[in-house]
Amino acid sequence: MPVSCLPMMIDGTPTLINQLICFDVHQPKRKQSAPSIPTPSTSIFRLPLEVMTIILSHLEENDRPTIARLCRVSKDMFSIAAPILYKSIFVSPLLAYDSRADHTLDRFTATGKEKTNTRKKKLLKNAELVVIDSHHATWCGHKSFKYPNLKTLVLILTINGFGSVLHCNDILEKQCSLVKCLEPKKLVLFGMNMTSITTFEMFGVPPKIFSNVQELTSVAIMDETRPRTVWGGFQEMPKLKKLVWFFHTTHPSMEWQAGSRDFLGLRRNHTPCETDLHALAHFLQTTPNVPTYVVNSGSLHPKYVGETTASKDRIQTKFVEYLKSIMLDGKIGPWCKEGWKEGTSESEKEEKRKEYRSRFDNIHFISMKEYLQNHDWSGEIVPHQAKLWLALAI
Repeated sequence: MPVSCLPMMIDGTPTLINQLICFDVHQPKRKQSAPSIPTPSTSIFRLPLEVMTIILSHLEENDRPTIARLCRVSKDMFSIAAPILYKSIFVSPLLAYDSRADHTLDRFTATGKEKTNTRKKKLLKNAELVVIDSHHATWCGHKSFKYPNLKTLVLILTINGFGSVLHCNDILEKQCSLVKCLEPKKLVLFGMNMTSITTFEMFGVPPKIFSNVQELTSVAIMDETRPRTVWGGFQEMPKLKKLVWFFHTTHPSMEWQAGSRDFLGLRRNHTPCETDLHALAHFLQTTPNVPTYVVNSGSLHPKYVGETTASKDRIQTKFVEYLKSIMLDGKIGPWCKEGWKEGTSESEKEEKRKEYRSRFDNIHFISMKEYLQNHDWSGEIVPHQAKLWLALAI
């Protein structure tokens, strides 16, 4: 395609990215001779390397296909674009989506094992954000790979009758070998549910992964399956500095609600009610007293707060009032029990109330738009959904 056919800027010149993509195509072929040092008039490095890196980094979240195209322009451009492309990788049993896959005919050994070439391994070490998809316990086997620059780990969980799990259809309670060797600073659990919040039955997720976590984000999704109600037994997080829980809806107009199918797939006549919030209240009450953000609670179905129809502001207000009442008055106890533990004295109850009040004062209930505008949401929501929320949310 001639440069004249490419999208133009206001002054009629081709955009910088399109010039970079087409650079090698339109350069005259050189004679096969000894390699020479590129000059400013013929090299794509007319700009300093640092400037080129900054330009391409702006495409990382919004236009990854363009970065992939730039990797195929030349070896020089590959050396700049490939590390940026592999800052975020996806690990999945689906070969088409797995960033580690080579897609070469000889990627399997004689015994049938999949191999990863040396260049791909070097690129994977650039990863700062790693997403691991849910999978069967036998798929990960004994595979492991350390990412030295890892900052954020996203676990795509699936919901079954026990709750949110990384290993689907798993009865072995095996820890995922892909995860247990990692030490992320930020952990995103994408696929949490509101009725079963415990790490004891979060199959595949190693308990040690929480030991170094400084930020934990739990993304509650809308799923047809409704696990049994369980709370208590969430792994300790001694280094935690920030906690986020948000109700995930793909559009601002949607109402969030949990599913109604049990673990056998049978549909139950369960309508949302206030007691469905008890597991979440216990989770917020027992986690470390760090700045906590509950996001998008205004999108909850009105029946969760005892209403038939209500505005987002009213739903959030009633949601906050109900959580406060059950957290401060000791209406929820450990392991699915309601009320105070038997034998608790009045002085102990008062001490606990002070502790719960201090914890509740550190919880901030904000809208999705406010969260997206003021917080780092990398790995928590895809960019095009974030743009939709920022454009449409009030």
